[in-house]
Amino acid sequence: MEEITFGGIMRRLEEIASALEKQDLELEEGLKLFEEGVKLVREARRRLTEAGARVEKLIGSLEEELTTEEFRMREEEESGND
Repeated sequence: MEEITFGGIMRRLEEIASALEKQDLELEEGLKLFEEGVKLVREARRRLTEAGARVEKLIGSLEEELTTEEFRMREEEESGND
């Protein structure tokens, strides 16, 4: 499959859905469009899964940084209270 943007995938899926809703579509043409749609949905799902994993990783690293920073601040407060 040639490289296509996520937005391009969504636009093409909308086109396919509109074409499949037509009453005058030949069976073979409808099957071909449906097959293309399934491939596009799989690609979109794969990309969303990857994006979700990246977001989780970023959130995890941000939480780690915040926890580390909070720990440092507490250490400084405690050492300054002596």
